[in-house]
Amino acid sequence: MTKTKVLVAGATGYLGGNIVRALHGRGYWVRALARKESRLGDNRPFCDEVVEAEATNPGTLNDLVDGAKILVSSLGKHDFKRKPTARQVDYQANLNLLQRAVAGGVEHVVFVSVFNGGALRERGIDSIACREDVVDAIKASGLTWTIIRPTGFFNDMKDFFHMAAKGTGWVIGDGAQRINPIHGADLADFIGDALDDPRSRGQERSVGGPDTFTFREILELAFDALRRKPKVRGLPFWLLNGSTPLVGLVNPFVADLMRSVAALSELGAVAPPYGTHHLADLFLELAAK
Repeated sequence: MTKTKVLVAGATGYLGGNIVRALHGRGYWVRALARKESRLGDNRPFCDEVVEAEATNPGTLNDLVDGAKILVSSLGKHDFKRKPTARQVDYQANLNLLQRAVAGGVEHVVFVSVFNGGALRERGIDSIACREDVVDAIKASGLTWTIIRPTGFFNDMKDFFHMAAKGTGWVIGDGAQRINPIHGADLADFIGDALDDPRSRGQERSVGGPDTFTFREILELAFDALRRKPKVRGLPFWLLNGSTPLVGLVNPFVADLMRSVAALSELGAVAPPYGTHHLADLFLELAAK
């Protein structure tokens, strides 16, 4: 039986690494896109082939597709360096991949954006706007598609644990806003389910983890794992919003993150639950280290 070839972009990242593992385990033939093969680390054995190329440089992508029928991309900017910009990575690099996919005979695209992406774009959050612009381009491409919209990753929740480890946890307002973050392995399985189910084509699929918390409860969970008495402080919305323009003069990416945090704190992020990984277990693992 011939395996379906899947091209995975963003394979060296937190989610991308989980995706190559999940799809390999489901019997897909996985081609990973990486700037350097060595960056795949322990996930290299789960890749049937690796293509070293720069998604921001379309001239390196000519032979990228080569028989792949599905493109799965979680490619995005995950640092605060000024260059490359979010527009160059989250938007243009993904657009380069989409154009190559159309020209190369890819039939279906799975793209990972964010929960409430449309509302966040309307609030002027550039990194989200970049991804939502890609969503628009995918829908206009003529390919079939599935858009995945996770609420947030366990990997991001480590910041709450690190705050607790330093002694004080900070929330916006009273920290009562709710979220059900999802583990990368669970989200990768969810993507695998979507690929296996033809009914997911042409759908936007929102997803979160099995447990819902307020932001204050996440901090309390971290303090519990550390066996410390919770010390949680609130930061007024006006202070966060007021300081963002000043921060933007120094580092626009940090300012964009601040706008994202403020918006998330107002909107919350609770989506249909999925998965078996629990945040409490992650915090206990971190505490044991």
